[in-house]
Amino acid sequence: MSTYLEQELGNIKLKIYEMADLAIEAISDSVDALKNSNLELAQRVIKDDTVLDRLEIELDDECIKVLVTRQPAAVDLRFVLAMLKINTDLERMGDLATNIAKETIRLDGKPQVKPLVDIPRMATIGIEMIKGAFQSITDKNVDLAREVIKRDGEIDELNIQVYRELFSYMAENPRIMSQSLGLIMVSKALERIGDHATNIAERAIYYIKGVDIRHTD
Repeated sequence: MSTYLEQELGNIKLKIYEMADLAIEAISDSVDALKNSNLELAQRVIKDDTVLDRLEIELDDECIKVLVTRQPAAVDLRFVLAMLKINTDLERMGDLATNIAKETIRLDGKPQVKPLVDIPRMATIGIEMIKGAFQSITDKNVDLAREVIKRDGEIDELNIQVYRELFSYMAENPRIMSQSLGLIMVSKALERIGDHATNIAERAIYYIKGVDIRHTD
């Protein structure tokens, strides 16, 4: 590998890990803001999403530049292609965290229809999945990536549980319909974050092994 290619791949890796940290922070802060009716924190999540958007564009440009000018082969090519797709997953996670923050602002300090237990749990699992997926990239550990993928079912089950509970609440008290639907939207956003974390783990396996497990597992 040339020194230039090695340096450029290192820069891409640094930037994608920076994006992962920002996405994790946005998810954590957005759910904390919702749980604690913290409008200031919610506003900050929305404002900071522009940083993720900017990094996505920069990283896309850097990946394409490497593909065109360095023409990497084998594992280096897979790395760049995986980072291009992971980049999109992370940016979309930021958008989903922003949607959760907007729900906090829409509630404007109104009390929750129920204590938030499952929703923070979903956020915790999602964050653990993101960290695990990136650890699998760092360690080139396929088994760890597969463990991340398995955890998506935990978020899906909690999402169904939230749906059932809130629809039951709305049936008993139609006046809380708007707030209940808002929390259902939040739950769906967290379920989608789990899907994006799963995508990242799948890209990690592609990078490490050169196999697209979406079509082989």
